[in-house]
Amino acid sequence: MSSVNSSSTTRDRLAKQRGIPTRCNCGEAVNRFTSKTIQNPGRLFHCCPLGSQKDKTHLFKWTDKSVVEEIEDFQDLFDVRAGEAMMTRHESRIQEMEDAMCHYEEKTSECIRELRGIKALFVCCLVMVFLYHIYA
Repeated sequence: MSSVNSSSTTRDRLAKQRGIPTRCNCGEAVNRFTSKTIQNPGRLFHCCPLGSQKDKTHLFKWTDKSVVEEIEDFQDLFDVRAGEAMMTRHESRIQEMEDAMCHYEEKTSECIRELRGIKALFVCCLVMVFLYHIYA
């Protein structure tokens, strides 16, 4: 029973290999061949030289499917780079906004200080008017 599970696990690992394979799970370098069968004449495939049609533990993969996977992975990589570029632009914009907020916080603090000075001057003037009315 364990050999069946082992064989199944190996097949699962082989099925998960994406792109153009270079090595079989046994460690052997993979070769590219041309099919001479009636069902797939002239179709390219990659396989382990130690494998056979009956031995499903070694790698066998059609080259056209491998190339499609390579292109899909490249597109995903390209999309990631586009996303990273967009993120960099947004980070730059965020930094500009943070700088603007810092500038406006300084301006707000400056305005508050000026208002406190005007308030003190107003209170002083009010006291003088009050004293003028009392002593006049």
